[in-house]
Amino acid sequence: MVDELSLKVAEDGKEDEILQLVSEKNFDLFVLDTVSYKEQAIDLIQVLKNHVPQLKIIFIYERLSREILSAYRAGISGTFFRGDSLDTIKIVFQTVLNGEIYVPHTIIINLICEGHLFFDMPDLINLLSEKEIAVLKQLRRGKRMKEVAQQLSMAPSTLSTHKLRIAQKLNLVSDSDFDSFLIAYENWQKTNSQPSKKAPSTKSEGAS
Repeated sequence: MVDELSLKVAEDGKEDEILQLVSEKNFDLFVLDTVSYKEQAIDLIQVLKNHVPQLKIIFIYERLSREILSAYRAGISGTFFRGDSLDTIKIVFQTVLNGEIYVPHTIIINLICEGHLFFDMPDLINLLSEKEIAVLKQLRRGKRMKEVAQQLSMAPSTLSTHKLRIAQKLNLVSDSDFDSFLIAYENWQKTNSQPSKKAPSTKSEGAS
């Protein structure tokens, strides 16, 4: 069980202080909150793994970004979204403590979408106009072009123009690319529509 192991949640400690603490206490698991470290998170992971290779690290993120891929490359064992349910968080801990790597479904979907990485979704969406975003939301729901045109009260030709502009702005060169983006967009919407929940406190140190 998680509460029987040595746990440490990184909050406001300095890098050298955390490294000393982890080395002295022989922690089995280290939970890193990206809010506390922001740009320094990846550097801290690399330092910890270099000095304590056997240390398991779980990475808490607030939004999908390329930083998550960097965190896996640096050596984390798993990650979860700050707003994930307690059941999901429990699965992450159990998987990591069993010596396995946990990769969230949302990240897997982004990685297998025809080889495209859409982790910078907010930046991509900002390229679109309000009308184009409205079109994207309707297409995401699997509606046919005729249905979407009726829903948005526009001519089919106008809808086709909006879709073409979306593809051009996002550099989607084929229908397959467009479909892949819709899948990634849907998963991003699900992740960012979850209510924010505070992750459970896991500050007990346990036996060293």
